[in-house]
Amino acid sequence: MERYESEPIRLYDLMNEFAVHCPKCQGRAIVSVGQVFDFKNAMLKCTACHFSEAGKDRMRYIVSSKAKCRHCLEWLVMDIAERKSIPKYVNVTCGNCNTLNRISENWESYQLKYNPSGILDPAFGLPLWYSGSVKGEIIWAYNQKHLLEIENYVRATLRERTTDRFKMTMVEKLPDFIKSAKNRDEVLKALDRMKNKL
Repeated sequence: MERYESEPIRLYDLMNEFAVHCPKCQGRAIVSVGQVFDFKNAMLKCTACHFSEAGKDRMRYIVSSKAKCRHCLEWLVMDIAERKSIPKYVNVTCGNCNTLNRISENWESYQLKYNPSGILDPAFGLPLWYSGSVKGEIIWAYNQKHLLEIENYVRATLRERTTDRFKMTMVEKLPDFIKSAKNRDEVLKALDRMKNKL
């Protein structure tokens, strides 16, 4: 009988590194995040083609407020394209009176993602390297440590809950199909395929 014993790990404890598919060669790449949720300072490095990119290079800025024409006081159509940096001002022509208005409004930042949805890393929006399926359900892991933690939990026939009732651990939040004893063999096979993926 295998017993699962581990320090309580929350999912965000594993969010400092993400194994992903490289956007250039589809090989294995690593996204490193210095501090949890600090995705703008993330770094992408491909282990296959050596492509690299900084999260801050994918930052974009858009106007986040409205403005009125200085001459006729009509609302201006703020059809301003996203920028890589915040300009001191932009010129916007009023659609009502054709007055040229110099606007230096509030700008909102966001990080340009490679993909808008799917099983992705939160920094660059790249597909996770460790993903697979079991009976039509998706199984994934951010990195090798995450994968091994899931594997240890699934392999165990005796699983002890954390004593900290205020914090749910990563394994307690796993979907039921992963935790189910009847799926144990299939889940372990899927995890093994993911672990040995080249």
